[in-house]
Amino acid sequence: MLEKIVRLVGGDPHKKIIDGFSEEIIGINDLENLYEGLSEGELQSKTDLFRLRLAKGETLEDILPEVFATVREASKRTIGQRHYDVQMIGGIAMHRCFVAEMRTGEGKTLGATLPLYLNGLELSLAWIKKARATWGEDPENWKFIPVDGLSVGRGVHLITVNDYLARRDARWMAPIFNYLGLNVGVLQMAARTEHGKKAFLVNLENKSPQEDRNQLDMVLREKAYQADILYGTNNEFGFDYLRDNMAMRLEDRVQRGHHYAIIDEVDNVLIDEARTPLIISGPSHDDPEWYRRMATVVKKLKAEDYEISIRDRNITLTPLGEMHVEELLGQPLGDPDRPEDITQEQAKLLGYLEQALRAEFIFKKNKAYLVQAGKVVIVDDFTGRLMPGRRWSDGLHQAIEAKENVKVQGENVTYATVTIQNYFRMYEKLSGMTGTAVTESEEFNEIYGLDPIPIPTNLDYISALEDTSLVTLKAKEPDSGFEYTFYADKEDQEQKHLYWKRKDYSDLIYLSEEAKLRAIAEEILTFHIIGRPMLVGTTSVENSEQLSNRLEEM
Repeated sequence: MLEKIVRLVGGDPHKKIIDGFSEEIIGINDLENLYEGLSEGELQSKTDLFRLRLAKGETLEDILPEVFATVREASKRTIGQRHYDVQMIGGIAMHRCFVAEMRTGEGKTLGATLPLYLNGLELSLAWIKKARATWGEDPENWKFIPVDGLSVGRGVHLITVNDYLARRDARWMAPIFNYLGLNVGVLQMAARTEHGKKAFLVNLENKSPQEDRNQLDMVLREKAYQADILYGTNNEFGFDYLRDNMAMRLEDRVQRGHHYAIIDEVDNVLIDEARTPLIISGPSHDDPEWYRRMATVVKKLKAEDYEISIRDRNITLTPLGEMHVEELLGQPLGDPDRPEDITQEQAKLLGYLEQALRAEFIFKKNKAYLVQAGKVVIVDDFTGRLMPGRRWSDGLHQAIEAKENVKVQGENVTYATVTIQNYFRMYEKLSGMTGTAVTESEEFNEIYGLDPIPIPTNLDYISALEDTSLVTLKAKEPDSGFEYTFYADKEDQEQKHLYWKRKDYSDLIYLSEEAKLRAIAEEILTFHIIGRPMLVGTTSVENSEQLSNRLEEM
């Protein structure tokens, strides 16, 4: 609401912020020619010089222009990519704890190297104490190297949504960081890392035919956390936090604090999955027979016996339903005269019943889970990927096993748990990047104190400059009449299309499922003939198989 009022009174606040960042970019660009002339040794020595300035009392803001110019030049020399001005703007936004909304293809991964390197320079307080004890009080005498196993920096984290992106981005950007003297770690799921005891450091010389091991050295988990920059998924960071809290000795902990993090696809992690609990559990000794019995009971219930809340994944019995269940069980669920007085046995009975109801009416086969080789395998709600080895807690997994008539494995009890929301609120500095964030501004601001800011596309930014060579024009598609934006050379009298702005078509709504399937199949076939690859997403495994069968018939 406040933001709307500000827009009405004083214009777009985001534009003013972007304009301020653009002024800073001018200063960074002015350094480019100077940094291009630096020798390899001079450019690589910048890291120690920056840390010396920080040790003497300067701040990250003081050194930001030179740091960004250094990273840009290192990127040009190592991976052949130059940061565009809009990536620099995104980098400043992420350093200052904004959520940078950058459109797909605008270079979030490369843009993130700027704030990662900048915040990776900040000195660890524990290391400073060791440095003073080793080399004296004057930072001029310090050597910016690890001392007694302590890293120079405080460590920064980049959180991705899956293991593949974590190792891909780490290997892709590592040449920049390595060139400037910082090392890069990668966290991967427990199944790949000896049940979470190991992790990886990027070693570009270590070649392997296996993609998930290529250019990676397996190390102890703690050593990966000692890296200057660490890539990994939100789940792996969260589970390491839980394991650290269960450790009996301080030396068995692997994390070293929560200094600064950038979250990729931040709306997915901090909004969609915010209340998802991460749970470490162990086996209990409940009788699996009750799960089978309750699965049989709930299959006999009628629609008037229960009420469902799909949003909250909850289901409750109506008074009629309670009577029906008691009749089927042949025993009362509680004392009708004193409903608040529930015995321990009745409480357990109600627990079995609740999970059986959720399993039967809310968690659907081939959408929430699959049955493979006699086991219930969870399907991730957000990615659609299978999660073998993961189990729902509080008896839900056992209830689903009983529903599907497979072996009911022992129930787990919770040892440690934390929500994604609570975990990331522990970071001193938190920022993010995504293609869609502004629509969730209110939640980001209220829960995390983050302000999403839309970063203009590179072409939009260039065409808006005073000395631009581009002109922005509009035209319509001859067949559909859809209006789109394109860019032409300002000097071109014919105004030929030089670049195109992404076309965002309106949603199409069909009267029937069959009509929708036909239209999807026809469009896939059309683009297949053209030779254009397509990514097709569905809401369930069942829908995916249905579409797949339709395509096989064509």
